[in-house]
Amino acid sequence: MEGLAAAGSVIAILQITAELVKLYGGYIRDVRHAPKEIERLQSKISALGEVLKRFKHRPDATLETSLQTCCEDLASLEARLKPTKRRSAMQRMGVRALKWPLAKAEVEGQVKSLEGYLSIFNTALSQDIFDKVEDNGQQDLLDKIAFAGDALFDSYQMDNRHRTCLENTRIEVLQQITDWVTEDSTRCIFWLKGLAGIGKSTIATTVASRRKADSIPVATYFFQRSHSDLAQVRKLIPTLARQLSRYSPPFRQAVVAAVKEEPGLGESANLREQYQKLLMEPLRKSKVSESAVQSSFLIVMDALDECDEQNDLQLLLRLLAKTDDIPILGVKILLTSRPEIFIHRGFEEMPSIFHRNLALQNVPRAIVDGDISLYLRHELEIIQHNFPLPNGWPAEADSVILAEKAGGLFIFAATACRYIGGSPLADPQERLQQICSSVATNSLMTEELD
Repeated sequence: MEGLAAAGSVIAILQITAELVKLYGGYIRDVRHAPKEIERLQSKISALGEVLKRFKHRPDATLETSLQTCCEDLASLEARLKPTKRRSAMQRMGVRALKWPLAKAEVEGQVKSLEGYLSIFNTALSQDIFDKVEDNGQQDLLDKIAFAGDALFDSYQMDNRHRTCLENTRIEVLQQITDWVTEDSTRCIFWLKGLAGIGKSTIATTVASRRKADSIPVATYFFQRSHSDLAQVRKLIPTLARQLSRYSPPFRQAVVAAVKEEPGLGESANLREQYQKLLMEPLRKSKVSESAVQSSFLIVMDALDECDEQNDLQLLLRLLAKTDDIPILGVKILLTSRPEIFIHRGFEEMPSIFHRNLALQNVPRAIVDGDISLYLRHELEIIQHNFPLPNGWPAEADSVILAEKAGGLFIFAATACRYIGGSPLADPQERLQQICSSVATNSLMTEELD
């Protein structure tokens, strides 16, 4: 019965989308100086209809709630857009009587809502196809593509190395990146740069985690100097391609076709070939095939400076700089690194309309210190709970000293807290006093910076 309910919702949505497309056509034709927002909405509605046609004969009962909510939202929108009887009569007499009823802010809200439904339904379709890939032999070809599982932001390796930002910290920085991800702009590359230990990887992890929670396709690669695979670019493009293949059937088909034609492409091909044949060409084919159905991809490459292959990294930046059509491929690329000279040079070669930069060290120190104080308070409360420590521990003065010693570096605060509460045999009060009185060594506080 649930499957029947889902099927009924799909049919109802298809009927409403068809009617809405007609209504938008009327507004575009009859409204003088029709705003571009009408065309944007029409495009999203058309894309939604195309996605749901693929559900028509196999709706997933688990999507019933989303389908029902979508149907209700579209019905409400249709009611807003239908002309009144008086205006309909005036139209029949040849009088232009239509007036666009939605304000710009309402349009933006509708577009975001439609993009959310598109993402949910298209991801479900992609997953359905992905589950059946093995039946037609495609999985065997995908398995020939190199894959660095530890490079993913939510891998076991990364989970033990980077956490997401504590709630109510890094608010301004995260908002800037969120706005960039969702805005319609040619600046498709965002370079987040900053000194060691300032929190770049934690921010990158948070962005990726939130985008994935919002059902936006995300592919990540976190470089790490101490890990042989993650200190090279050999598996970078194949790993990104494997991740993006989960979300987009046309992208996956293009990757499979490329590997079928060149079996060594995903293992031994050079960076330039992999970039073109496993990433850019599949993105182009995905864009054409899905015709705005797929919401934007987000690619996150963290800690570029931890890659040991400087020449390959410089080549990657040059390839990005010379790919003129990145802004229209529906992909945003977040890069993080220390402000190394060779990375700076790579961005200098890149057209400024392609990217934007944010230097974390330029964020006002008062904001950073406030975030670090929140973090310390949170972590020390956990330590106080886990050990038989007196109420009121730590003293406010000690918390202030810790925040001051951090000097704007989150890595100092994180390492200090692990040192204070990291051993059940140690005395947290004694260790806290060691740090506050500068007895603890500098190497202890910065051991994770490199």
